Amino acid sequence: MIKFVLQNLAQLKFSDENIITTLEARMKCGIGICGRCNLGAKYICKDGPVFSLAQLRDLPGAI
Repeated sequence: MIKFVLQNLAQLKFSDENIITTLEARMKCGIGICGRCNLGAKYICKDGPVFSLAQLRDLPGAI
């Protein structure tokens, strides 16, 4: 669902930096040690869960 909302906001000419969303993942430790919530070089538990669309575009499999 978030994918479609992001597309609609982009069509309304919102910049990627101004589109903010959250990511969810099952977290085993919650502090970045276990690696279960990593997307590329980012950890949802440590670096998020709030990301801009500009940040998500650099993360594999985020959107």
